[in-house]
Amino acid sequence: LCLCVFCYFTDHYNFTLSSTNMAAAAPNIDDSSRNGGGSSGGGCAATALPGDGDAEEAEDFTSSSHCSELSRRQNEQRKRGLFCDVTLAFSSGAAAGAVPSCEFAAHRSVLAAATDYFTPLLGGQFSESLSGRVEMKEWSSEMGPDPETVESVIQYMYTGEIRVSTCNVHEVLELADRFLLLQLKGFCGDFLKKKLSLANCVAVHSLAHMYSLDQLALKAADMIRRNFHKVIQDEEFYTLPFHLVRDWLSDTEITVDSEEVLFEAIVKWVQRSPEERERYFEELFRLLRLPQIKPTFLTRMVKAERLVAENEACLRLVSEAVEGHAIRFENLKTADLEFWASYMAAFQPRFGQNMDVIMVVGGVSEGGDYLSECVGYFVYEDRWVNLPHIHNHLDGHAITATESHVYVAGSMEPGFAKTVERYSPNRNTWEQVSNLTTRKHSFGLTCVKDILYSIGGHGNFSPGFKDVSVYEPEQDKWHNLESAPKILRDVKAISVEDRYVYISARTPVDTDSDDGLKTITTRYDTESRQWQDVDSLPLIDNYCVFQMAVAHTNFYNTASCCPKRYAVREEAARQKISARISDEILESLPPEVISIEGAAVCYFGEDVFIIGGWKNSDDVDKQYRKEAYRYCAERKRWMLLPPMPQPRCRATACHIRIPYRYLYGSQRYPMPQNLARQRDRMQQMQQLHRRTLTLRRQLQSQIEC
Repeated sequence: LCLCVFCYFTDHYNFTLSSTNMAAAAPNIDDSSRNGGGSSGGGCAATALPGDGDAEEAEDFTSSSHCSELSRRQNEQRKRGLFCDVTLAFSSGAAAGAVPSCEFAAHRSVLAAATDYFTPLLGGQFSESLSGRVEMKEWSSEMGPDPETVESVIQYMYTGEIRVSTCNVHEVLELADRFLLLQLKGFCGDFLKKKLSLANCVAVHSLAHMYSLDQLALKAADMIRRNFHKVIQDEEFYTLPFHLVRDWLSDTEITVDSEEVLFEAIVKWVQRSPEERERYFEELFRLLRLPQIKPTFLTRMVKAERLVAENEACLRLVSEAVEGHAIRFENLKTADLEFWASYMAAFQPRFGQNMDVIMVVGGVSEGGDYLSECVGYFVYEDRWVNLPHIHNHLDGHAITATESHVYVAGSMEPGFAKTVERYSPNRNTWEQVSNLTTRKHSFGLTCVKDILYSIGGHGNFSPGFKDVSVYEPEQDKWHNLESAPKILRDVKAISVEDRYVYISARTPVDTDSDDGLKTITTRYDTESRQWQDVDSLPLIDNYCVFQMAVAHTNFYNTASCCPKRYAVREEAARQKISARISDEILESLPPEVISIEGAAVCYFGEDVFIIGGWKNSDDVDKQYRKEAYRYCAERKRWMLLPPMPQPRCRATACHIRIPYRYLYGSQRYPMPQNLARQRDRMQQMQQLHRRTLTLRRQLQSQIEC
């Protein structure tokens, strides 16, 4: 209708203008005739544009703002109710009686031009076309769509502009899918990709499947799969329907801490709505890998659960798993062992199950080669596995483990470095992050409230450092804080209550004994940034007791100790500080281990690990070690572990949980390209050096002859 009115006024204006021009041009023709130019050719010449007699010249004109201005004016007309010929009525859900919640007037020509949804609906013989009223029902929300969101989507159909936020993206996506607005739907999918996080990945995955956003669904599923052990801690997981819970538990790639945790998650999901969900328990229970659950947990917790006790099929599965554990630990014949091997092959851990690994990074191998190779002691299978190379040769570096990454920083050789790399267990890769502010080694690196603290250390031609710097992973930046009151070298650290950092370190003193260094213990408050000397580390567990038992030995001074975090309160930690340390933890340790230097010391629960090192301090006759020892807190004695693939000293070690997919079988990882090029250049230089020595010997022998 608006276009017809516009054409009417345009035609009327053109007709009036033509009549006026004709009236004004007539006297000119008569005048030209009286002046002797009355021929038809003379009349044409009077109105023609100056030219050289060629074909008629013309130019095309396009207004860049005409379309946008036209759409803006049409939208203004819609808002004012001018020339509208259709009404869109959005009703609330059936639970509320399908009462119209909001109505919007619009132009059917614009709606039909904006989307194919309205073309057949408003242009054919449907009742909506005849009545001019379109009823919109059956929405995901019982109250119907938000009027402001509906207004913004209708405005988008007029102007092509809309503002999407995390608050309205769900309803915008629903409206875009209903109205076949494919570009807007795709934009909502891209928007959700950018906003995807661990907190909303479950909801986004459901939306992606509901509206057929395949790429978004794949990305959300990958995040859920890699962080499933965290997803099941969120309440939103327990609102999922049965078929989604079943699909996730059937996925062998989901990352889980243990089958025990999955069992508790299934029970919790059923208990949210017992009347409706108890019928699904047996099917979900069959998806558990019961042989991976400890026998004590099977008999005390699983079998005692009401949902299991009242189901004969579930009880039979528990009995079979307990029997399998009995077969495993009995001294059986070879045929029975083969049976057990085939039995375990069918019930191996999920590829995504997090397994306990003692990770060993860098160090120096026999012959003085600096290592980039990383290995891990696979606790569950009592064997060593290969892990990806780090991108630098490291020696004298510091290590710390957070909930999601392992950070390695600094180095002493082959050159003082300030590089920082972190390892992601979920992706089994190393990546470089922002460098330290100072080149140093043998410093403390610990984590407090997801923030890394670098404390002390020493470098080339320096007696040591007092500096304290922090790293914020979200910003990927280091910045310096107030320095410590003393120089701190060979730093070992633990954190208490996610605030206090207890440090055992060496500081220079004016003395002629030993090497002019003494061991001190101090405490740093990360909130008040105050330092205070204490008698010892808090004797909280075996790890602290072992460190203090060897605190004044060369073994401790040269060892790298992984920092540990304790959730105990500061008052309880202070009560466990003592200057009198028991040596009970050292009684079962072979005496020669204490004489080792350059070992890596770390923890796993209450257990303590000692890995590698060298036997003698003589540079000529160093005996590099590949032995590893473990103090078993349950048995209260040290055990010798399988040897490492190659001897190494001055490495670092920490406990980390890595998905089983990266530990299964025998992995081989290539050396990083930058280190491979360095190795090739070094080999070429060594070959050239050998040739030079050979030529010199030949020349010398000829001269002597």
